[in-house]
Amino acid sequence: MGRSSFSIDGVVVTLATQNAAGAAAPNAFSLLKRRKVVTPDLFVVSEDKSLEEWLVKLELPEIQTMLELNGWDHIEFIRDVISKEDLTSMGISNDKVKRKFLKSVEEDLEIFQHGSVPGTVEEWLNSIYLSKYLNKFISSRMGSVSRVLEIWEVELTSILNIEPIGHRKRIMKSIRDLRTLQSSYDEAEKRKKENKSKGAEKETKWLHSKDDMIRGVDYPVRYFGSAKLTGPESTKQSGIICEQQQSKIKSSQKVPEFRLRISASGVELIDKETQKSTCSYHIEDISFVSRDKGNLLVFSFISTDRKVGIKMCHVFKAHTRNQAYEACSTIAQSFEVAYQLKKENKNNGIHSQENP
Repeated sequence: MGRSSFSIDGVVVTLATQNAAGAAAPNAFSLLKRRKVVTPDLFVVSEDKSLEEWLVKLELPEIQTMLELNGWDHIEFIRDVISKEDLTSMGISNDKVKRKFLKSVEEDLEIFQHGSVPGTVEEWLNSIYLSKYLNKFISSRMGSVSRVLEIWEVELTSILNIEPIGHRKRIMKSIRDLRTLQSSYDEAEKRKKENKSKGAEKETKWLHSKDDMIRGVDYPVRYFGSAKLTGPESTKQSGIICEQQQSKIKSSQKVPEFRLRISASGVELIDKETQKSTCSYHIEDISFVSRDKGNLLVFSFISTDRKVGIKMCHVFKAHTRNQAYEACSTIAQSFEVAYQLKKENKNNGIHSQENP
């Protein structure tokens, strides 16, 4: 068992760096938590307990100290960022521990994605829980989002002096995501200007065929539940409810997964595990669909319960921004196809069965 020492507030703390599992000894983190020690760049005791809870559940609490010392201090920023080599470099040598950890990372943790490009550096750093570096960015003349998007990885150490590798990799992953998002924004704006300059009329091009819409198209989603609509149907009202429903879910709580089946008949929610329909909404009871401006992974639609006259806003989170966009577009297409079918039935003398 190896040991290492360092000084915090004039107190020398000796850590047992490795136990029989080849991972950090558990007593080190307990000692630091009891002293409530927080240093700017070396160590952060997060108020979010989800990382600790996850590692306890995984029966690997002994590696929490090393994870946090190296910047892997928030559960949302581990998947798609940490690697086997990172675990080895921080002193976790046991292959069984590494395999178990990385397997759970892939199966149990979600990949963090930005819903939109933040307006300020402060807003960006807050979103990835690294606000403590704000003064460093500002003093290094990196105080604008446009400058942040141009950052090279070497600048994180040579200019900003950010030491924990987990923080550096989190920052670079975030920047790559924001570059992609900004590029899509710029491309959309470019097409918009080109269409306007040509004076061309915008023609709606749907994603699916009419036959597909009759059968139904599935999208994997997480369901955040629903809430009663108290104001008029609008993007603003939907956005408020989206934010409220997301805030009710703790970061450590697993949001149930479903398949959202969208067809010309309406929308159906199918449980991922049981493959059984849990609820459905007739197309004539759905009146509004929108994406959350604050998080483009999140979208919602409004349904009306005709028996009691109540409107409910249902909130979902897609796996990718593209899936969220497609789900909203497909619901919009379902209105169009339902209208076409109703018109065809009327012309053929067939009365469609309406929802009572």
